[in-house]
Amino acid sequence: MMHTLGQNGIDISDNAFVRDMALVIEMTKGSIYRSLDLNHITHGLFEALVELQVDPDNSVATEVNQDLLEEYIKLFGDDDDPEIP
Repeated sequence: MMHTLGQNGIDISDNAFVRDMALVIEMTKGSIYRSLDLNHITHGLFEALVELQVDPDNSVATEVNQDLLEEYIKLFGDDDDPEIP
């Protein structure tokens, strides 16, 4: 994925990007661990932040709870990076 992003003009050497990707990688590891029935620290966070709805036809819809995410950000502080609209 990183190689493909770099090939498409994304600056993958930027420190903020590297930090962001570390979180994406850890979240991906959590998903893989769950599929293997292994515990991972991210599981509780996934369950708290992502609302999951299974419709009668078994289609699945998800939504990130933005309000709760904002509360977590307030709890743990913010960085000096500019906001992305």
